[in-house]
Amino acid sequence: MTDIIVEINKFISECWTSIFTEVCDAVVYIDHCAIECLHWYTSSKGYLTLKNAGAVAVYEFGMYHFRYIQVKHTKKAVVISTSGDPAFYQRTIKMILAKNVFESCIVYCGAPCCTTNYSGTSMIEEKLNYNKLKNDIKAWMTSGNLSQEPTVNIIYAPIFLALLNKGLFVTPPFGELMPPMDANISKDTSTKLNLLAYSFFKLFDGINARLDVYSVGKLSEHLADSLENCTSSTDHRNHLPKTPEIGVSLILIDRTLDLCTPTSNNTESFLTKILRTFPRLSHHDNDVAIDMSPAFGTVTEVLQACEIPGCLASIETATMDLFISQKEKELLSVANQFLNDIIPLTKDSSKLKTPTRISGHSLEKLLNKMQTTSGIVDSTMIHKGKLECILAIIQASTSRKVGQLDLLTSLEKLALQSLSVSRESSSILIQLSNIMRTRIHRGLDIEHLLALLTHVYSLAGTQIRFSIQQENQLEESIADAIFEDFQILKENPSAGTKSAYQRTLLLLGVNDVAVARETSYRIASRIMDSLRSVAEQRSTLQDYKYCMVKPNSQEPIRQIGILEQITKDIFCAGEVRELRDLRKKSSSLISAGFNLILRGKTKRHPVDNAHVFIYIVGGITAEEAKVVQEVVSVYSKKKTSRVMLGGSRLLNPLDIVNKIFFC
Repeated sequence: MTDIIVEINKFISECWTSIFTEVCDAVVYIDHCAIECLHWYTSSKGYLTLKNAGAVAVYEFGMYHFRYIQVKHTKKAVVISTSGDPAFYQRTIKMILAKNVFESCIVYCGAPCCTTNYSGTSMIEEKLNYNKLKNDIKAWMTSGNLSQEPTVNIIYAPIFLALLNKGLFVTPPFGELMPPMDANISKDTSTKLNLLAYSFFKLFDGINARLDVYSVGKLSEHLADSLENCTSSTDHRNHLPKTPEIGVSLILIDRTLDLCTPTSNNTESFLTKILRTFPRLSHHDNDVAIDMSPAFGTVTEVLQACEIPGCLASIETATMDLFISQKEKELLSVANQFLNDIIPLTKDSSKLKTPTRISGHSLEKLLNKMQTTSGIVDSTMIHKGKLECILAIIQASTSRKVGQLDLLTSLEKLALQSLSVSRESSSILIQLSNIMRTRIHRGLDIEHLLALLTHVYSLAGTQIRFSIQQENQLEESIADAIFEDFQILKENPSAGTKSAYQRTLLLLGVNDVAVARETSYRIASRIMDSLRSVAEQRSTLQDYKYCMVKPNSQEPIRQIGILEQITKDIFCAGEVRELRDLRKKSSSLISAGFNLILRGKTKRHPVDNAHVFIYIVGGITAEEAKVVQEVVSVYSKKKTSRVMLGGSRLLNPLDIVNKIFFC
């Protein structure tokens, strides 16, 4: 069987290798999403890779960057962007060229030229026109009094994929995608979906895949339609393939169908705990910043490496697999073993003893002792990757946020128990209303409680209806909490980094107390409307309406996400089940006609292909990656299909809150 991971890596590698050959003696301007893709491809060595390829300088850029310094010692610029917005290129490249005099400019675009035959509802003038952009760049370069005709080249580069390990991927340029609650797809979202569809098409065409596309949800169906249009409108199968075709089933799922999973505080996967406790790496949606200074002790004044944060991308694939599949206890043992691997290189290792009970704090003490041993600098640099793992495990285990996570986890369990036992008469909303009012005393903020409410409403779905009285009481508690936050922000408007919720309140610019009170009730009302919409998201499904199931009379009701249910049905070890909620896009009108005549008797099943790709539009969680691994290992013993899970981005509960309530 063809190793599809090898083929995908080859596809990504060819894209970046062609770029590396052009950056020699050039200044490189690269956007944040391309940086993130390069970050994972190079195991966090993106900047060094570009410099080693000969780049004179590397700068990040974006739509709202207004300062581009003058670069000396080069007459060549390389621009790398994943944007499909023509205005982005017009604005940023024009500002860059206004500060510099270049004789050569190469632009790598993540979006194809508007003359390319690909699907989309956007008007032709709203797409990227390579010829127009090329002429504009030449005009901007010529205005710098060049002594010769400038050289400009614009090249399509499908930069959109980041592999986190062999079974998990994200698409950074589309990290902001989230299915709307009302199923009305905006013009901007539609444009992004068309670009994502074309990117997927280029990937699967590049690895010579024969594609069957399935979708669950309105936005996923739109994406499937766009991808199908790309496939049918491009005559890419007229040539004889050099390699055998790879059968791939691509299953697209709307994130909003299941918001109880990404808002859960379940940390069965240790990667979830890492993502919950660490700050994000600057301008990254899928990686975290690990403080490396504890590993260097008193040598920080001579060794600057400790100032550069560690990250997940530089961690070996095998360890990333453990982060996804294992709990905290197992990872603490891994960290202890890694420390033992490092210690023998030091001359004074006899002073270091393995603790009888391994915990984050005991490992922290062991690491502190290691700092006093001779040869620590050399040992640290040799084992920098293992130290990143050790520090990630220690800091996640000892974080001050652990207490808050434990409290939220207990509230989540209380909600599930209340909903499963009391059903419509559950008092969970009353309890959460009281917690909302006492949140400051409990050390909770409104964003985390909104994530918990989203979890409860998505879990309840249409299976359980809350009383109007309870919802009114909850709305009043939310309004009071927002009003209190108005007052706190008014007293400390510039204190610390602001969350999306706090920035939203500040942007309202409310100073009058009466207006603030009225605005608080208006925001609370919108929040309640959004929560009711959350509960209705699965109402049109047939088999996946509920995320609370009771396996048998002997077991309690438990939460089970949409992805877990679909994966189990796809890889059911017994009889192949009919997947009524998965909409299949026919590979051709002829096959669609035969299926209609035969009333579905020849309908293909996802496991008919050797590979199954599951992509969640709106993002995935580490817990889902763990669940998919477990389900496939248990249920697919008689199947040969291999599974890859992907999504727009890696999600935290607050990412959902920001998208649903404050975007």
